[in-house]
Amino acid sequence: MKKLFFAFALLAVAGTAIAQDKVVRKARDLKEEVQNLVANRERTEKETAQMEQKLQQCMEMLEPTFTSPETKKELANAWDIKAQLHKYLFSPLLDNVINKQPTDTTALAENIYATLDAMEECYKAVQALGLKGEKDPYTMPNKIDVVRFRPYIAYCGQMFFQNGQHTQALDAFSRWLNYPQKFTILGADAETLASDEQAPQIAYYACLCAYFAKDHKAFNEFIPKAREYAQEKDQVNQLYMADLIEQGDTVTWLKVGREIVTSDPASSDAIIQNIMAYYLNRGMNADALAFADDILAVDASSKLGNYAKGIVLMNTKKYEDAVTSFDKAIEADPEFSDAYFNAGVCWSNHGYDINESLSGKKMTDAQFKEAVKPVKAAYEKAEPYFLKVKELEPDNSDKWASRLSTVYYILGDKAKQAEMDKLLE
Repeated sequence: MKKLFFAFALLAVAGTAIAQDKVVRKARDLKEEVQNLVANRERTEKETAQMEQKLQQCMEMLEPTFTSPETKKELANAWDIKAQLHKYLFSPLLDNVINKQPTDTTALAENIYATLDAMEECYKAVQALGLKGEKDPYTMPNKIDVVRFRPYIAYCGQMFFQNGQHTQALDAFSRWLNYPQKFTILGADAETLASDEQAPQIAYYACLCAYFAKDHKAFNEFIPKAREYAQEKDQVNQLYMADLIEQGDTVTWLKVGREIVTSDPASSDAIIQNIMAYYLNRGMNADALAFADDILAVDASSKLGNYAKGIVLMNTKKYEDAVTSFDKAIEADPEFSDAYFNAGVCWSNHGYDINESLSGKKMTDAQFKEAVKPVKAAYEKAEPYFLKVKELEPDNSDKWASRLSTVYYILGDKAKQAEMDKLLE
């Protein structure tokens, strides 16, 4: 009895498999009806509705066959039919994009993804069934489409990005970048697609989307490739630094920032300023000075490298050395107003410190007159720097008028002092 029971069970399974395969074949016939309706570009509204109804019916008919273990010989056919149906769905949406007409970007993307996924599953089924030659009518035409459809995903990513849909755009760009690894149907063509010269640019867009979507995992995945995008090198580097700050990873932020700066100081102004601000705001003068020296070791004439070193030296009251650095920054940029201003401040502070050192000392008038000569000399050196700031920023009197008023007070030029004081009223 047990043998008979198992025999009947086997027959039941075989019957189910045959039934599932019949469903696929029926779906194929229905798909061909849909295909004929799709091909008719002059179809009536009634025929369009009929086409959509049959397409939906075919989709629903196929769905159970993909997960049923009883689907045998027709599994590859089932996946191929699904791929073709989704092609019918996305083709008119893609035509809208080409013709610059409004389109449903989400529907376009979903149907492109579904088409490609179905073609990949079809290929896997072909491999599992061992179909070759004439018995495999699917792989070659599907492979051509898989290669051909990749740019469509980038289009979707671009449209999502323009609409501010950063999560959807990131998904599209991620699919484009991972394309060669995902689709085994590509075979040897995967290597060619992996070396696509657009990859760094697409990776940059993916990182932009990941940054806006706060998807740090995706950002970290694509930033190495994005950093190969030479055309937007500065923007990529700044984006990388911004995301590291978003992640709270200041250790890597400093490490990467210093690597970027020392590799190309001339194009890293924003990063130099941010790192210097980080060090100086925390009183890390030794680190700031070492950073400036690293920049200058690569480019001794670096405007910001010299300016940064000047700021550190000024903060540690090494005023004359600081002015030397500010002068080098001015050589690099003769209109660098802040460098002139800080050089003037250095000479003023130097004069002030000398004057303070005289406080409380008993001196004759002749001795005092001699002692204050270095004070006046320092303020005399400050004057041309502040006058240059006045020339460069004539409308910003708050920046230079007070400084010049002090200079003229020390030098005893009451007329010029009064002129500056009037501006401060």
